[in-house]
Amino acid sequence: MNCQKCKGLMIEEQRPELAPESVVHRCINCGLVLDSLIQRNRLSSRLRKDSFMRAA
Repeated sequence: MNCQKCKGLMIEEQRPELAPESVVHRCINCGLVLDSLIQRNRLSSRLRKDSFMRAA
């Protein structure tokens, strides 16, 4: 998996401070962290923006 920000390598990490079975992806170059909640929020934001632009 490649980083959306710098195109670096993303690795899977366990983050027990977020939840006992939480797994996130972290870029080893720039430190960008993605988890399922972040990805879901970005997707819903993008979908709302796209539907707004089509309606205009």
